Amino acid sequence: MGTKTKFNFATAFSLVVANMVGVGIFTSLGFQLFGLSDYRVILILWILGGLMAIMGSFCYAELSAAFPRSGGEYNFLSEAFGRFIGFLSGWVSITLGFSAPIAAAAHAFAKYFSHLMLFKINPDVISVSLIVIITIVHLLKKNVGASFQVFITSGKIVLMALFIIAGLYFSTSDTQINYLVTNHNLSSELFSSAFWVSLIYVTYAYSGWNATAYMIEEIESPEKNVPRSILTGTVVVMFLYVLMNFVFLLSAPADAMRGKEDVGFVVADYIFSNKGAIIIGGLISFFLVSTISSMVLVGPRVISRVAQDFQELRYLSVYSKNDIPVRAIIIQSLIAILILLTTDFQFVITCIGFVLTLFTTLTAVGLIWLRKKRVDVVRPVRVPLYPVLPIAYIIFNCWIMYYLLINKSKESMIGISFVAFGALFYMVFSKQKNNIATENEN
Repeated sequence: MGTKTKFNFATAFSLVVANMVGVGIFTSLGFQLFGLSDYRVILILWILGGLMAIMGSFCYAELSAAFPRSGGEYNFLSEAFGRFIGFLSGWVSITLGFSAPIAAAAHAFAKYFSHLMLFKINPDVISVSLIVIITIVHLLKKNVGASFQVFITSGKIVLMALFIIAGLYFSTSDTQINYLVTNHNLSSELFSSAFWVSLIYVTYAYSGWNATAYMIEEIESPEKNVPRSILTGTVVVMFLYVLMNFVFLLSAPADAMRGKEDVGFVVADYIFSNKGAIIIGGLISFFLVSTISSMVLVGPRVISRVAQDFQELRYLSVYSKNDIPVRAIIIQSLIAILILLTTDFQFVITCIGFVLTLFTTLTAVGLIWLRKKRVDVVRPVRVPLYPVLPIAYIIFNCWIMYYLLINKSKESMIGISFVAFGALFYMVFSKQKNNIATENEN
């Protein structure tokens, strides 16, 4: 058997950036403006979200270097708390963790791409077609998908940089500048429930910083390249996000952006006029492809890893002769299409945001527990200021989940129900396995 092709640092870095930069940055500001009006509070929101992502990235960097096995939270939580908790995180990855963000990004793509269309096409047709095309690309040879990922992610970074430069150069509205520096709502909005609920949109926009932790074994020199890709990718994206939102707020009035899913197009219309906005909207839709592509690349590796450890899911663990988890890719894309056709955009973000926050929080708890439980393990990377950063990360996430349970109860409970269904699945098959073992002994 030949040596497996592994992804280099450039691909690993592009996966982190592509997983993070997607639907969240180009859409979520419109929803945040429903509850927040002080622009400084919104910028603080994005800075805080970035700091939380960096705190989380330190935790995952240590765990990835200490336990270099693919699977992300599934691997780390299995090490920390055992097979059951690990399975639940794997179950979420299979059912929601990657499929739901793919659906959300495909929905946003259709929203932006529609501005390029000379005639109307059902957005669902556009979204589903995109998922199918990207799935086919990643069913080809492994290096085809990797090269495609690096190319399209590089283009995304260049686009964001040009958007920021153009926005800062052309946006000279005195009214907007004056509005940015007013202090009429600062203290009240910082401590409002709207701030913490809005933070879930921000954390969703930052989600994906842990992308390479899901496929550690497929990356060259994982003890070095996985932590580097997580940390550098998170810092770069935080810098871009804060500047992008500053440009958004500087360039267009709140009323024009509030409730809009295509905020990037609205802002581009103010900066470049309608024709320029159509071009920018087209570029944004094109580079949303990289977000979907990265999740189609990463997600099935997690599904396959979980399936290898559980006989009941072994069907999903099969790799092709080209070293591609074909069945897992197809199943994930089918689930994404189902979610796309049966739910709305805002629901997807809040529901998946709650569940992802739950398991990244448990992972930070697992880091602290593993420091005590597995003192024998070599840790090439260690969280700085331990245990302050993991504890701060846990507290922030718990606070967000509390506000989501209070203010977005339906979405939060549906997310919890997915976890509960996974627990039921695990218990049923564990019971069957125990019964078979007992019969064999008799």
